[in-house]
Amino acid sequence: MATPRATAKGRTGGNEAWAARLGRSASAGDLAVVGVAAVWGSSYAVMQAVNATGLSFPNFLALRFAAAALPLLVYAVLARVRVNRRELRHGLLYGALLFTILLLETSGVAYTSAANAGFLITLSVILVPLYSRVFGGVRQRPAIYALSAVALLGCAALTLGSSGAPFAVRPGDGLILAAALVRAYQIFSFGRTSSHRDFNVLSVTLVEVVVVAALSLLVSPLFGPLLTEQVSAITPGVWVLIAYLGVLGTAFAFAAQLFAARRTSATRVAIIMSTEPVFAAFFAIVLRGEGLVLMQIVGGVLIVVAAAFGRLLENRAQEAAA
Repeated sequence: MATPRATAKGRTGGNEAWAARLGRSASAGDLAVVGVAAVWGSSYAVMQAVNATGLSFPNFLALRFAAAALPLLVYAVLARVRVNRRELRHGLLYGALLFTILLLETSGVAYTSAANAGFLITLSVILVPLYSRVFGGVRQRPAIYALSAVALLGCAALTLGSSGAPFAVRPGDGLILAAALVRAYQIFSFGRTSSHRDFNVLSVTLVEVVVVAALSLLVSPLFGPLLTEQVSAITPGVWVLIAYLGVLGTAFAFAAQLFAARRTSATRVAIIMSTEPVFAAFFAIVLRGEGLVLMQIVGGVLIVVAAAFGRLLENRAQEAAA
């Protein structure tokens, strides 16, 4: 009888060890996503700081994405990644969409608060299911429409509460809302195409990053001095901010989300990423000295809650369909 008991005990010990390793792995994935949310949340305050130096929006984006392309390119070479025609085509499309989003964000954050920008861009999360209904013909639960209404109410409270005048909106709020609309479409479109087996996310991301840098250089003359005219005046502090957003805010964010996707569920990733505007508000207060009135806090909470529950419902529906 001793042997069976010893075997059972050994089996239990093995299961406990496996569960412990799984728990540590999931926790590491969660921490990676929290890191992405924190970096992206801080990006609005960082963009404001860079804007204050006089570096034009396109030149800043060109340098940021050049910094992001380097580690991705090194990894692609070491991993012997090849880009096929389909990946190139989608990379060009997503690069153009991402460039539009970032140009709207970078210019919009100069005319609104960093906290507002962080909360408003989160509306893209709740817009994705609506895009799926309009463009993909996918029926949504009634709760999704209710959460969309809650998010819009939060948007109104946030923007009107921060304007300083009744029924007035900061100019930058409209640009951030436009960025949220484009970002939602990009997420929707990427979700539809990334399910194909011949779709390498790294290949598409690499093309996307290069396209953003190239388009930024292309439109640079329309927004002021060329990059060659401004690069010599960039201070070491600004170079640090550019590297921070390029390497951590782009290359690290890509790698961390891939790491998390293999160790936790899409639902957990979505919920954790919904904390991005909370980090945006935190860094806006700490780094930029911004303040939030009660109406802004209420609006921000409504947006975050609507986004979190919206992603939760959407991911559960996708998992059930699978």
